[in-house]
Amino acid sequence: MSLKMVTVLEKGSDSKELGLLLVKKAKEKLGDLPIALAVLYVAPSYDSPAMVSAVRSKLNDVPLIGATTGGEFTNEKIAKDSAVLILLSKSDLYKFHVAISGELNEHPEQCVKNILDKIPPKDPAFPNRSAILLNDGLAGRGEDAVMAAGLLLGPEVAFAGGSAADYLQFEKTFVFCNDQVLSNAMVMCIIDSKPPVHVAVDHGHIPVSKKMTVTKAKDNIVYEIDGKKAWDVWKDNLAEEAKNSQNLDVNQLVDASEIGAFLIRYEMGLFVKEGEYKIRVPLSKGEDDSLHFACSILEGTQFAIMKSNKELQLESSKRAVNKALAEVDKSNLAGGFFFDCICRMIILDDRFSESINIFKESLGKDVPFAGFETYGEICKDKHKISGYHNTTTTIMLLARD
Repeated sequence: MSLKMVTVLEKGSDSKELGLLLVKKAKEKLGDLPIALAVLYVAPSYDSPAMVSAVRSKLNDVPLIGATTGGEFTNEKIAKDSAVLILLSKSDLYKFHVAISGELNEHPEQCVKNILDKIPPKDPAFPNRSAILLNDGLAGRGEDAVMAAGLLLGPEVAFAGGSAADYLQFEKTFVFCNDQVLSNAMVMCIIDSKPPVHVAVDHGHIPVSKKMTVTKAKDNIVYEIDGKKAWDVWKDNLAEEAKNSQNLDVNQLVDASEIGAFLIRYEMGLFVKEGEYKIRVPLSKGEDDSLHFACSILEGTQFAIMKSNKELQLESSKRAVNKALAEVDKSNLAGGFFFDCICRMIILDDRFSESINIFKESLGKDVPFAGFETYGEICKDKHKISGYHNTTTTIMLLARD
């Protein structure tokens, strides 16, 4: 039996009623096919427990995962303050297993281990194992949890996913698993399949500084770079660039929102190898001129300050989807999961829809996909080490047969 994916995006004033509407419309698209997996993305303006409960009441024991978001989209719609439901049909080519664990912030490695302890052993009849990972975007341990997942799942397992968001309120984010709605947690869907699952990631940044070294840091706070205050290093290196490209005087930046917008445009690129960087987003400036990042930054980290603009972000959208499609038969696609950083949406602004159109045109107009704006993206291909990212597009594609 072939795999079929359907997606529905809707808005509503009542969380329970919206959940019921999502299931109704998704089932209409799926027809009489039995359901193997449900994925639910919910804007933070809704009552997530009420919506999860409503969806589950109509899906019975169908495994469900999900998260709160910073924006929602499908191949048919782009919206704010909405909810998305994805249903995957049962297939003799796929098996789905879901599990959740809390205490992500305190014990990220144990959190991942607790999840995997609930997952059945791999079935030899399904040679390919992959996973979707969703985590609390404000727990601050996404990097640690993803590294643990890579080690515990093993080098043969590819995975993708994202960090739950809350529309830049930075108050509380949630992930869902079956009837549970938790913060400070991670949820995982293990996919055992006969055809391989393909993942890809890309960013739209280029370096604008020399290579530098973090000389004082703790957790997600960078205090000093090359022995100087972190904020001073950002200003000194970007004064001319910001003046020329934005007519912006960095020494006049005092408002927190203005500083935040500036930092999102000029992020940190961790040095991977010559010409290759992994992006880390600085979210704010401390009173002591430190920089606060979305995840932990280690002392000794080598990096360059990066820049981006709308054109660079659109180019990265094309690269990401082309990477995902490189080893896929487009005529045999069941659909795709997209995890897109909220920072990309901010940079693209009024051209964000162009990015979604790139995905649609590349996959084909009839291929369903859905995604949400994240506080961090997860992508690890087979035999790769790196897995946690910022300001990227991450894609997972599933074959129909």
